[in-house]
Amino acid sequence: MPKILEENNRTQTLKEIKLEVSKEEIDQTYSKVMREIQKDFVAPGFRKGKVPFNIIENKVGQGYIFQKVVESSVDESLRNYLSSINQSVVSINNIKLEVANYERIVYSVLIEVEPVFDVPDDVEVEVNKLEINIEQEIEKRFIQIRDQFSSFQETNREIKEGDRVDIYFEIKDSKSGVTLAGGDNNVYQVLAVKEMLLPGVYEHLIGMKKEEEKEFEIDGPANIEQFKDKKLRIKIKVSNVLEKQIPPDEELLKLVNYKSLDDLKRDIKNVIEQEKENIQKDLVFSRYLSFLRDKIDFEIPETWFKKEKEFQKNNFLQLLSRQNRTLDDYLKSSNLSQEDFEKNIENIAKENIKRAIIINNLLRKYNITFDNLEVEYYLKNDVETQRYVFDLSQLKLSQEEINYRLSQFIMMKKLKEEVFKRVKIKYVEQISPSK
Repeated sequence: MPKILEENNRTQTLKEIKLEVSKEEIDQTYSKVMREIQKDFVAPGFRKGKVPFNIIENKVGQGYIFQKVVESSVDESLRNYLSSINQSVVSINNIKLEVANYERIVYSVLIEVEPVFDVPDDVEVEVNKLEINIEQEIEKRFIQIRDQFSSFQETNREIKEGDRVDIYFEIKDSKSGVTLAGGDNNVYQVLAVKEMLLPGVYEHLIGMKKEEEKEFEIDGPANIEQFKDKKLRIKIKVSNVLEKQIPPDEELLKLVNYKSLDDLKRDIKNVIEQEKENIQKDLVFSRYLSFLRDKIDFEIPETWFKKEKEFQKNNFLQLLSRQNRTLDDYLKSSNLSQEDFEKNIENIAKENIKRAIIINNLLRKYNITFDNLEVEYYLKNDVETQRYVFDLSQLKLSQEEINYRLSQFIMMKKLKEEVFKRVKIKYVEQISPSK
């Protein structure tokens, strides 16, 4: 551990320090540097890896050796210092050597760190108490499970709610006659479910039969860019109608590996109650973070702010690119200036960083850690963790990245649980829209 000669906090996020590396530490570093060079060094009369240090110094030059020793001494001593301060380092700047010889090394450095602050314990948050009709939700989930194992069989009757329908379709701009979608003679499968179709299509589709054709007009939905503010002419031809075949209970139980409906519904109930508890914890945690964000004043590291701004801006530009839009297109449609856009990006960056800094201070305050046994527990018993792992499995990620994301997820779960236990919660009745 280097000796701290001076330590000054310029600001909440900037720390200037002066460190000294002792002769004993320099000697140890010298031996490490020489052994590293020695292992691959070759000289006449000596085996590889056995060349004496003095011959190596004569061959490569004492100046080179000294430079490597100084660099390694500074790197190692700085790492040791940073591990001792229990603060996240954002950037390291302006390393200046003041003394450098084999007796002692003295240098100063400017370090940018995350701010550390006291998080208040005596906090009360107000949240809506979740009210769920458990029996209704169990029945809903049971129907969903049954639907997953349903099959479809061709029928000659008219289309009814829930049928699967094979259709040819074409969507044109009624005014210009330009084809906006379909019209390629491909067969598309759709479900006759109102929420899954363009507004106005469901009503026309219900009652049609195989080989029947229909044309009609609807207003383009505002949430789809290529359709909004347009009158759409829809042409549909039904290729096939398939009726849902729901498996009987006995068959369903075999498919899901349950002995009885009671066992299945009991597990569904456990999942619902666990989900409800997780949602309640999320609500409390969100309100608690909002309280801390408004209550605690702290600086944002400048380097982090610049990187986050650039990250958010690039993300937004990539999103526009996937929509075949430019930034100018977006600014015009949103009635924003370039200055407004930059300010919005800055605000998003600040909020993200503030949230991360508060969370890091909470993790530090409650000493949130976990081990492999806890990971196994969450994987086996927690529905939310199981779903998260499934979502990760759908992405093309390395095992290292999966492990890292899972560790962060579990750390946040443990933090939310800790906050839920410690924060005072005032539950209020959820006001329905009709009131």
